Amino acid sequence: MNAHVVVFGATGYTGRLVVESLVERGVRPVLAGRRERPLNQLACTLGGLDVRTADLAEPDSVRALVSEGDVLVTTVGPFERLGDVAADAAASQGAHYLDSTGEVGFVRRLQERYPAAAPDDAAAPGDAPRGTMLPAFGYDYVPGILAGSLALERAGDRAETLRVGYFAPGAGPTGLSGGTMTTMLEELSKPFLVWRDHRWKKPGRIPRQHTFTVDGAKRNTVMVPGTETVFLPEAFPEVANIEVFNGWFSAPGPVAKAALPAMAVAGSSSLARKALGKGITALTGSEGGPSASERVKSSSLAIAVATDSRGETVSEVRVAGPNVYTLTGHLLAAGAEHVLKDRSRARGVVGPLQAFGMEGLVELCASAGLREVSPGAAR
Repeated sequence: MNAHVVVFGATGYTGRLVVESLVERGVRPVLAGRRERPLNQLACTLGGLDVRTADLAEPDSVRALVSEGDVLVTTVGPFERLGDVAADAAASQGAHYLDSTGEVGFVRRLQERYPAAAPDDAAAPGDAPRGTMLPAFGYDYVPGILAGSLALERAGDRAETLRVGYFAPGAGPTGLSGGTMTTMLEELSKPFLVWRDHRWKKPGRIPRQHTFTVDGAKRNTVMVPGTETVFLPEAFPEVANIEVFNGWFSAPGPVAKAALPAMAVAGSSSLARKALGKGITALTGSEGGPSASERVKSSSLAIAVATDSRGETVSEVRVAGPNVYTLTGHLLAAGAEHVLKDRSRARGVVGPLQAFGMEGLVELCASAGLREVSPGAAR
């Protein structure tokens, strides 16, 4: 019986981008979600794809979406609250799993529940998942892991600290969805850990802002959670410190200058969160995301800088791709296609590098439009 890719949440904003990217790749995904009518409408527009209904309130219906060897791609969030059902369904059925989460706490929870193992590891627990599980396999946080892996590989044992910065060149406030901005604010409002001195630590007195150079200009960024801190220490045990930063509000201008410190302190004040949340809603709206015509106006960029014990840069890598939402759709589609073709070399919850190796990850990302670029070539 042939394995299938099932997209759960197919009619949502991100889900539809994943579906369209899969179809462009010649993969005919199964469309899954709660409501049959919009699923059928989307299926008809894309050449008569198969449709299945499932509801998170009925976990058996989600388990019924997949069998062993299938691939479940889910975009149904927020994942901290809603993500476990789909992940557990894939694991119990022996299916592969990918999601679009940006919630690092959810990723760590899955990692503890379904630890990584080699496909032929006889010592793995009997109930260990038989499929590869790749949470956060979109713009959050594949670009940073790609750039960070390349930077650390080139730096070798000289690297003590890795800093990764995320940017969206050309994207104004209306180029980001309300859901994206709300998730970012929620993540900042939760306690999070950084990789410091080879172990997890609270940020404490670590500076919450950092400056990167983008197109010759200095851009301030705010520290955020990222799965770079979850997956890269295992692959590069020599690196002592890993920090992730977001520069979406780093463009010149009074709005950006006011927003950045607000983002940095949002986690410490409920009043700050409420005020910033109202501003985000006013700028972006509460649903959906940018149209296709808006998406082509912006791109995505991740910068990884490895420094030595003196703070001197020993390696710097930049990777760039299409708009953050377009890229997420392409990455999830590429990842699903790769695991469908048995190109993963691990099972359980793993990062992109552990799953595909450096060469395989570079190839996968290139097929999604994410490639290394020289400084000044972000777009």
